[in-house]
Amino acid sequence: MPIRPGVDALLKELAVNPDEEPLRVRASQLLARLGRHREAFELLRDRFINLTAHDGPTLPCLCRRCLQPDLGHAHARDMDFARRFVVARGRVLYYWAPLELADDPGLARSVGARLSARLA
Repeated sequence: MPIRPGVDALLKELAVNPDEEPLRVRASQLLARLGRHREAFELLRDRFINLTAHDGPTLPCLCRRCLQPDLGHAHARDMDFARRFVVARGRVLYYWAPLELADDPGLARSVGARLSARLA
């Protein structure tokens, strides 16, 4: 099984290759999972268009105007949620996932596939 590079190695590689979008996405995902939500957001902010629609009031809104960079978790209706995102075709879509499902790769693939299909 290959060893996945740590966040510091990814960030160093990204500094050398700032236009490599898949690397930027991987670094952002890892930062988010480490609880470094603002840094994850900042890596995506200037390179990808946030497609998330304005929403509320149950969970904090994730649209471009309302998104709180430091907020990676929320609680609503007796459930805990984690903020996640998918990227496709130069766009980023943020979403709230129930904490139990937040790191399920199938969920991210499903949301990403839906986004890709809508942008096609």
